[in-house]
Amino acid sequence: MYNNRHNHNNLLVSNFRINTLQWVIFLLIIAIVIRLFYLQILQNEKYREIANKQHQTIKVFEPERGEIFAFTDKKENSQLYPLAINEIYYEVYVNPELVTRPQNLRDILVEVLEVEPEETLAKLEKTNDQYEAIKKNISQDKLEILIAALDNLLADINKDKIDSEKQLTTGVFWDKQILRFYPDKEVGAHLLGFLGFAEDGVSRVGKYGLEAYWQDDLAGTGKRVVAEKDISGRLLPFSEIESLIEDGSDLVLTIDRTVQYQTCKALERAVARYEAESGTVIVMETQTGAIKAMCNYPSFDPNQYNQVENIDVYNNLAVYDVYEPGSVMKAISMAIAIDTGKVKADTVYEDTGEVKFAGGFVVKNSDLEAHGLVDMTEVLASSLNTGVIFATKDIKNKIYEDYMSKFGFGQEVKLKISQENKGDISSLDKKGDIYKATASYGQGITVTAMQMLNAINVLANKGNLVQPYIVSEIDYDNGQKQEFEPQILKRVISEGTAATVSAMLANVVDNGHATKAQVPGYYIAGKTGTAQVANPETGRYYDSSRVIHNFVGFAPVENPKFTMITKLDFPKAAAFAADTTAPLFGEIAKFLLEYYQIPPNR
Repeated sequence: MYNNRHNHNNLLVSNFRINTLQWVIFLLIIAIVIRLFYLQILQNEKYREIANKQHQTIKVFEPERGEIFAFTDKKENSQLYPLAINEIYYEVYVNPELVTRPQNLRDILVEVLEVEPEETLAKLEKTNDQYEAIKKNISQDKLEILIAALDNLLADINKDKIDSEKQLTTGVFWDKQILRFYPDKEVGAHLLGFLGFAEDGVSRVGKYGLEAYWQDDLAGTGKRVVAEKDISGRLLPFSEIESLIEDGSDLVLTIDRTVQYQTCKALERAVARYEAESGTVIVMETQTGAIKAMCNYPSFDPNQYNQVENIDVYNNLAVYDVYEPGSVMKAISMAIAIDTGKVKADTVYEDTGEVKFAGGFVVKNSDLEAHGLVDMTEVLASSLNTGVIFATKDIKNKIYEDYMSKFGFGQEVKLKISQENKGDISSLDKKGDIYKATASYGQGITVTAMQMLNAINVLANKGNLVQPYIVSEIDYDNGQKQEFEPQILKRVISEGTAATVSAMLANVVDNGHATKAQVPGYYIAGKTGTAQVANPETGRYYDSSRVIHNFVGFAPVENPKFTMITKLDFPKAAAFAADTTAPLFGEIAKFLLEYYQIPPNR
């Protein structure tokens, strides 16, 4: 009886356990189904995105930046010289989680890349870390040596693996880097600018000069690629390409590298010789407007642009800096007076040494002397303020202003380079003859060196204003080219006026204040200018210790090959442009005449 009851109880317990287990299993299945439904249906998009992030990468491939070239010499179709080029380097890094032979790998990296052993080993043995930089700026040759050593190590790591087993990696990877390089360093740096960082601190953009102005053309177009990654993190064949890559366009400049180098070095010596704060020289081909050299000093190395004491050194003074040009403007004013028929080269006036204006204004000659009966040729030779005021006094103010605009003052030259300034001739809008009078000898208005050069070039170019240009050709990534041709913008003065004033300027160099600009065997035309500098705080001019010297001229006079401006800011070793920028012009002009093999004409 006892046994039957005992067996019955055991059977009930067994059935209860079975039923309980069945319910537990059933509930687990229900829970799993609910969980799977939640994960696979309700959370499908979320986990698909997580999976994609594990197996996909979005990588932006940067195009190669266009390069900048100059001609090596004066010959047509001469060989091109690189002024701004790209150099390919690599950054080597490791994924410590994939490193299986840290000590072997350390030895390879130390030997090939010359890195520090202990620090490198510590990086290779890090845990919970997928990225450790090893070294940047690795050359292509060095990388190839590293790859060969890594291949040997990889073969040894996987030598016992059969085809079905997962192959291991070394854990070493590299990324391509494209760095900008400027072979000529400080020479012509303001012309080029440099490749710097954008506001985001990551991407690179052109700063200053041609690099900035032509940023869109030089930069090209990148592409965004969605690609699968393997276990080592390498990209598998692309699964989606959203846009094609287009490398940047190359620029071929009008610059003659030989002329540029010689000109910049001559300027550097002159700044030191005359104890100037800075200086500028521009050389332009007279008939075409092609810029052959553009130099400023002090300069900087665009390869190390961040190692400067003052970022103002980046400014291209040739197109950015505005100044009152002083007596060089007398050549332009005399041309306006002759072209309007108010005077001729032999017109005579009585120089009393000063001219009085309404309101008590008095203008005197710079030498404070009265010269008696003087003709217009002597006015330029002796640089008489009173003489150029006499020449322009009967020209209506509006007509004079219109001429100044036609010469290109008060507007951009449109050289297609960054930082170009317009200058300021707005004082000519004011009523009163004093404003035209002071402008006639280069005070009360401001210009850039590029504007002053282009205006004087009208005299050299038979009265025509040309369009200066510095880029002669754009070579696009698709093989197409865009060439820029010389362009005459307008006739400013008659050919006869231009010839007359050119002869008067030749006399300035032969017999006037600019004799130090002479080159034996040649007729040179030019005009000096020693310009006062306005103090923005007081509204008055600084004393004679703080002036700007400039000289603008062309050669040979009969058929000019080049027009040039030389400018020195605040020289201390000499008081007048006749002793600083005139001899600098003569030095460079002598080189140019020999370089272009122009026969002597006197």
